[in-house]
Amino acid sequence: MTFTYTPATPTDITRVRFHIADTVEAVADFSDEEIQFIIDETGGYKAAVISCIRSLMAKLAKDVDFKADWLQVDSSRSVAGLEKLLNEKLNEFGISRVRANVVHRYRPDSRQHEAPDYSPPYYDALDDDDTLY
Repeated sequence: MTFTYTPATPTDITRVRFHIADTVEAVADFSDEEIQFIIDETGGYKAAVISCIRSLMAKLAKDVDFKADWLQVDSSRSVAGLEKLLNEKLNEFGISRVRANVVHRYRPDSRQHEAPDYSPPYYDALDDDDTLY
């Protein structure tokens, strides 16, 4: 497991480690190879930061909360903290949580199987003085 964190000469791996607070080798959550793989898959370090935070949340969500005598382990508080960090990083990077896709719905009796062309015909015929026909 390779670990590098060099703020003096930052790479994308260093940037990801900084944003997810994975800067101490002894307790590192990700190896350099894992971070590089995530950067390659997501297309950049900002998206990789979001992906790493979500991965940490998924790891912690698998842990079971328990209490034994005076000892209590509550991973849900850690997940809540990571959720807060995720929201902060989404805002910082300008990434929206909302995803939208266009789905065209057609009446069954219309026999329409292709997406309609929504460009009005009168926009096709604008002349030089931008008047509508």
